[in-house]
Amino acid sequence: MGGLRVLASAGTGANVRELRLFSPALGREAEVVLLVPDGPPPHPVLYLLHGSSDDHRSWLAHTDVAARAAGSGVLVVLPEAGRLGFYTDWRVPDRRGTVPRWETFHLVELRELVEREFGAGGARMVAGLSMGGYGALRYAMRHPGMFRAAASLSGLMHLTRPGMAALLGALSLREGMRPGRVWGPRRTCRDEWAANDPYLCAESLRGTRVYLAAGDGRRVPGEERVPGMGLVERYSRAMSEDLATRLRELGGDVTTRFGPGTHFWTTWRRMVTELWPYALDVLRE
Repeated sequence: MGGLRVLASAGTGANVRELRLFSPALGREAEVVLLVPDGPPPHPVLYLLHGSSDDHRSWLAHTDVAARAAGSGVLVVLPEAGRLGFYTDWRVPDRRGTVPRWETFHLVELRELVEREFGAGGARMVAGLSMGGYGALRYAMRHPGMFRAAASLSGLMHLTRPGMAALLGALSLREGMRPGRVWGPRRTCRDEWAANDPYLCAESLRGTRVYLAAGDGRRVPGEERVPGMGLVERYSRAMSEDLATRLRELGGDVTTRFGPGTHFWTTWRRMVTELWPYALDVLRE
């Protein structure tokens, strides 16, 4: 089968490189954008994970992360993760017809590629928003010691919380998927859901610095009204507060930034601005 193959590589801006890959873990092509720093390797690495119903380029379209990365000395990795992949190695095909193993693609194939070809070093941090916030915590939970820190911005991380299965079911239907494709139906696969729940597995995060940000459901000035996004953000806030409390009970290193905002880019742009100094401090130690 072979390993990850680079099919095309193009510079699309200062220090911006877009790769088209063939991934054996996904059984198909995938894309990643790299923000490559100047200077000699090794480079500290920040993985930024996108949310559901979106893609890896959303970070460039909606935030100033490319400008922030320029001159920082940090290699920023923006990987494709599927519109509802949930940063998990699936066991059944998705709607594109292959069985996507997103965790293996990101943490084995892609990690090895950026270390081998782009000077990525061992200082790593992972961050994400919404579904990507869950992914950041899940990856850190499942791979203790791989990341210095994990950050969730408006993350939906408490899989077994009442109402979460219904929310994921609604997201699945919106994407044309049958609910329960990722971990199986909730009513019959409770152990699988529990094993992938960062709140229930918080002990595995105790050795990783955790950053949690969430809004309170109130729109910030200039934010457009998007139906339901205030409610989703309040749900994320409750989950984030619960996880922060649990990690502190366990003696974990937790930073929280809770304020106004809904589950939308106006809020997430502010969160990225607040997160950036924290990320640089972590990666430059």
